[in-house]
Amino acid sequence: MNKIKLFVKLVLILLLSNCGYSPIYSNSNLKNKELQTISVKNIKDRSGQILKANLTDKLNPNGKKSLTKYSLEVVLSEGKETIGYRRDKSATRSNLILNVEYDLKEMKGGTSILKKSILVTSSYDIVESLYATIIAEKDARNKGLKIISDNIVNDLAIFFKKNNL
Repeated sequence: MNKIKLFVKLVLILLLSNCGYSPIYSNSNLKNKELQTISVKNIKDRSGQILKANLTDKLNPNGKKSLTKYSLEVVLSEGKETIGYRRDKSATRSNLILNVEYDLKEMKGGTSILKKSILVTSSYDIVESLYATIIAEKDARNKGLKIISDNIVNDLAIFFKKNNL
């Protein structure tokens, strides 16, 4: 009998001590519907196309049609930085630096409501095989673009949750 009372008390304590945490991504969260109303504008270059596809998939994973309330403008730039050298001064390692500035605007009036920038550095090896180096750079780019899209979607979800839009 004591064990049952202890168990009931423990369950009540756990239920009543809820910290108010609510997950950003849940089926019951209405903020996910706000993310679906964002239209991503075209981004230049192949990296921009990949980033736009990642963002579109994350903002509206089910592909549901919805009224567009917001426009997301993204400017992507990338650069390379050599960080490792052999004795003969040839490169062995490189950083791919991806810089993104994004601006969330309302469709009505074009008012900017969220403007941020993200910088991601992704490294890859430079080997003697040109093909292997190109594939390593492509993989580093794809990983960096995935990180950027995750960060943008997280920022947007937090923004909508904080501002109750």
